[in-house]
Amino acid sequence: METSPAAKEEQSYEEFEPFCKWQKHEENDILQVHLPGFRRQDIRLQFNDAGILTISGKQGSSDGDETSSTTTTAMRGRFRKEINISGNCRADQIRAKFSRGILSVTVPKEVVQLSKQSAQDSEQSAHNLFGFQGITVSRPKITKQNAVKMVVVSLAMVLAGFAIYRLCII
Repeated sequence: METSPAAKEEQSYEEFEPFCKWQKHEENDILQVHLPGFRRQDIRLQFNDAGILTISGKQGSSDGDETSSTTTTAMRGRFRKEINISGNCRADQIRAKFSRGILSVTVPKEVVQLSKQSAQDSEQSAHNLFGFQGITVSRPKITKQNAVKMVVVSLAMVLAGFAIYRLCII
């Protein structure tokens, strides 16, 4: 017996939140969404210009499947998940794979490589921003001898502070 389009509309869906797990890697991130009982054709993925990936699905949706013998009382699962994707991803290279009830969405990251010159230029522009034009900031080398001197000076300052404190109390 075939179900009428009106009967298909009357099916009720139970909303649920699928289990999701991110795997972070240097070159890409992988989102695993656990969807047991779903078929590939039950799942929809959309990525919009605002950087939001929408994953939705209806379990047992029978788009174009007129031979289905589902009844109007059958409970089916339905979900909708919106995920903000970082701005440093390559949206045109997002890929999805569905296997054994797990949807894997691979989000490749942009590789940002700063050359030494561009790093120096950005450091120089930061100095210019705060009015430090023409000043080169360098990090002092800390040797073992300098470290010992810093510890001795710090200890002397602590002892001097303690002595002044004791004189003020008495």
